[in-house]
Amino acid sequence: MAHRGGDKAKAGFYWHAAGWEIVTLSGKGGTLPGTDAERYRRLPTLAMLLLAPVMGGLFVVFLPFIGFAMLIGHLGALVARRLRRVMARIVASMHRPRHA
Repeated sequence: MAHRGGDKAKAGFYWHAAGWEIVTLSGKGGTLPGTDAERYRRLPTLAMLLLAPVMGGLFVVFLPFIGFAMLIGHLGALVARRLRRVMARIVASMHRPRHA
């Protein structure tokens, strides 16, 4: 059953696919965050009870890889910045008039 941001909904778990997040409404329910353009799907509680340990396990397994990916991305950005500066100096030196 699809819901939109701003809708009143029963207590439970709601998947917001665009933001890759799970919104929880407790007690007697409440209002889903966001605008009318945002869509949510209600997730069965049993599915959440089964998926939560799996999601936690996957997070623990992939956390080191996420760290390495962030490190490589940061180093790549540093190298790209340095290369841009070097190339800018080379181009600038090619356009300078030479005096004899």
